Amino acid sequence: MASRGFGLTSHPTLSALLAVAFTGGAIAAVVALPTRPAPAAESSAPSTAIVVAGQPFDVGRPVVLWKDPQGFDAYQVRCIDQHGGCCDSDSKRYGSRKMEHDTVEDMQQQVSQLVLHFDGCVNSRSCFKSMHNRTRPSGNGCGLSAHFMVDADGTIYQTLDLVERAFHAEEANATSIGVEICNRGKVDRSEWPKLPAEYRTRPTRDVLINGEHHEAYDFRPEQYDSLVALARTLLRVFPKIKPQIPEQNGHVIMDTLPDPMSFAGILGHLHVDLQRQKWDPGALDWHRLMRALNGFELPVQIRSFTDLPRTQQDLVSVRRAAFYNAEERATGFFPVAAGRLWHSGVHIRAAIGSGVHAPTRGRIIAARNATAGASSRSFVLIRHDLEVDDEPVTFYSLIAHIALPSLGSYEANTIPWLQSVAHGPVAIRAALEAGEVVNIDERVEAGDVIGHVGTVSRGPEQGPEIHFEIFTTERLGGEFGRAFHYINAAGDGPITRRADLINMADRNGDLELSADELRQFFRSGDLDKRQALRRVAIRHRHEWGDRTTEAELVGLRELAGIPEAERKRLYKIAIEPYIFWDDELSRVTGLPANQTIYSYNALTFLLELASRAARIELPKARGRSVGESGVEPRKLVAVPVTDWTEPKASPVETPIFGPLIGIRLGPRRREDIPLIELAPTDNR
Repeated sequence: MASRGFGLTSHPTLSALLAVAFTGGAIAAVVALPTRPAPAAESSAPSTAIVVAGQPFDVGRPVVLWKDPQGFDAYQVRCIDQHGGCCDSDSKRYGSRKMEHDTVEDMQQQVSQLVLHFDGCVNSRSCFKSMHNRTRPSGNGCGLSAHFMVDADGTIYQTLDLVERAFHAEEANATSIGVEICNRGKVDRSEWPKLPAEYRTRPTRDVLINGEHHEAYDFRPEQYDSLVALARTLLRVFPKIKPQIPEQNGHVIMDTLPDPMSFAGILGHLHVDLQRQKWDPGALDWHRLMRALNGFELPVQIRSFTDLPRTQQDLVSVRRAAFYNAEERATGFFPVAAGRLWHSGVHIRAAIGSGVHAPTRGRIIAARNATAGASSRSFVLIRHDLEVDDEPVTFYSLIAHIALPSLGSYEANTIPWLQSVAHGPVAIRAALEAGEVVNIDERVEAGDVIGHVGTVSRGPEQGPEIHFEIFTTERLGGEFGRAFHYINAAGDGPITRRADLINMADRNGDLELSADELRQFFRSGDLDKRQALRRVAIRHRHEWGDRTTEAELVGLRELAGIPEAERKRLYKIAIEPYIFWDDELSRVTGLPANQTIYSYNALTFLLELASRAARIELPKARGRSVGESGVEPRKLVAVPVTDWTEPKASPVETPIFGPLIGIRLGPRRREDIPLIELAPTDNR
């Protein structure tokens, strides 16, 4: 089993540990050590929350805690089913992080590494016994430990509260969190009669670690899914753990680091073992892990796509599917809506109640939970700070029309940022429950669930869908900026006066845009025009800011032919319920006080980010661009305000075949997991 005390492999490796608990020396045996109380009442339903300093944090995957009936308790001081040697006395299998207070806040100042191991075992029960009963290298006492074990079926076992210092990675123990991933490690075909049958067909890889070749078993898809989910949560909770691995020139460093304690991020046991004897986590696909953590995701699943792929062929397929969803089936188009009102986002349809995900890592800076009639007014606003083409880029994603848990139910929800709100200042929670815009600062990772698909029922926009937009406050520079065609419409106010934007979809030449005209254009209009429109970046005042007032809309010359009562009604349907941007938001977040932004087609922007990260080029339309020339404001003859005030009936869509049926992954009973004890494979 991989060593747990000294440099464990980068995943829960079960290597035979060298170093033991390492607080820096031998650990004296203690007697009658108390166990930490159960963090929550036991339940028969599988949990999905880990525990940090007594607080639950949801990871979205099955989690078994040390105090659960089927859990593995590293607080117990006796060996498991074994006597003799070190097992004849009580020993504590963990140490103190030596913080002033055992709180999440104190841990956030200290914890900077996630150390991964493979455990050399075939299930987590065997791994736990191997760690728990192991004689420490110092010969003083029994037991090694890791905070987590990820079993072959993806179940996450937590054996200690993370406030404890597990004995898994030598000098790194005090500043790290240890994960043992179930995997035999080294391929030895003579062992196959002792191993589960799937090892005969499991993929293997040849790895060169510290100058020595190993043929190693890869990990199972269920384990990668759980590892990614766990890592996302830990990155969010512990800001000092950076989403990075030891790399040089784009290649993973597969040797012990000269100064492992100076690295803040995700590493393997091999990286921290100064004696250069550990090689776990062996065949772990580091780039797969990093793509999931630093990659890009569609906010909702479109066909079979969620995370954006890294090959040109697959990325083109995603682009085709995404634009079909946004342009062929939905209303709510970018960059204009019926009546020539600005619309900074695209609407994407998905099954009502399905998960909505953060498109990439960032920080939620504002949110609201509210409705307007049958429409969701709920949103999250995320600030993203990334490097694109080695240059810093800051942009914002606004995801609206989402569904959030009912008021008062935050304690039981599985949305990470809402969980933090539930444990945060009472005033913030109260404001959110009252339907107000709240300014917060909550870290999110790519793919984190931020809400669920809500419904829209306003004017021509009807059905289960989300509003997804991306904007910047400054014009983009460099090669990335040149991927877009910029139009300055900052003086247009709440209605567009750019001739090309109007003429593209205006079928009868009346300089007006009806819902039907927009629908026909985006479904079957000129493809070159649509492709050109997908790449515009429009500088304008955000339509959902309080600078867009009722008086301004009512006073528009273009709407002068409409009764004033109808103009006011248009404002109260299309704009007022969705306003989120005010001076307070600008003051707290640094967003511009004039509420002027650069809007992009969110799908185009996200796909461009993904293609540049993968260093591939997506085919682009050539030859056509959208001009900046304007039209004179004049009274329009037949403004289709009825598109908003008297929309056609459109029932909320439900899945044709009813709710999706899936297999719920649940932990096995401990007695159903066979104990299979094998020789260590993590040492040379």
